[in-house]
Amino acid sequence: MPLESVTRREIEAKLANVGDYVKMDYLQACLKKNMDFDTKKFVLLTLAQVYEGRRMFLEAGKLIRNAADINTTFDGKIRDFVKSGELFVRAARYDEADVSFAKALAMATEKQKQDIKASKKNFIKAQAQDLLKRDKRKLALDAYEKLLTTDLSATEKADTQRVLLDLYQKLGKVREYGLLRDAIKNPASRVQPLPSKQKQESKPFRIVRDDDLDSLFS
Repeated sequence: MPLESVTRREIEAKLANVGDYVKMDYLQACLKKNMDFDTKKFVLLTLAQVYEGRRMFLEAGKLIRNAADINTTFDGKIRDFVKSGELFVRAARYDEADVSFAKALAMATEKQKQDIKASKKNFIKAQAQDLLKRDKRKLALDAYEKLLTTDLSATEKADTQRVLLDLYQKLGKVREYGLLRDAIKNPASRVQPLPSKQKQESKPFRIVRDDDLDSLFS
C-alpha cells in the first residue's frame, strides 16, 4: 500500500494554532508519510526546533543531522551539521557532536574549517561554563575535559586546566588531579590526564589541600 502523501501547505496549516505536544505528535506522524525533499526538510527542521525549545537536545541534534543529509547545497549541509553538533554538545553527547563536526569539516573550505573548529570550541566552552555555574560538577568535568581537546590558546588552556584541577579536587579524582598537576608543572612531558570517566586502578585516597592548588601557580 502506497504511503499517504502530505504537502508543506497542509502541514503549515495544521501547525498554525496548536501547542508543542500536538506539533511533535503530528510532525512525527508526517515523517512516516510520502513527501518531497523540501517538505521533509521542513518537517525535520520544524520538529527539531520544537525539541530544542523543550530542551530535548539529543533528539533535535539527530533531526538536524538527518536534515543535513538531504540538504542540496554544501553550505546548507555544513550549516546543518554544525547546528546538530551544537545540539549534541548541549545534550552532553560529545561523541555524536564529533561525528557532526567531522561531517561538516569534510566538505568545508580551509576558511570554513577554521570557523567550524572555532564554533565547536565555543559551543563546548559555553556548555562547560553553564554547567559549572549551575554546580553540575560531574557534567562540567566532562565538558572541561572535552574542551581541553580542542584548539585552545595558551590562556584558554591554562584557564581550563585551573578549572579541571578544582573539579578533580572537589570530586575526589586524586589520580586525575595528580596527572594534570604533573602535566602543568612539566609541559614537555608526554604524560596527559586521563578522562575521569575512564576506569582507573584503585589507589589510596589522599586529601588535597587548598594550598596545593595555590602552589601550582605561584
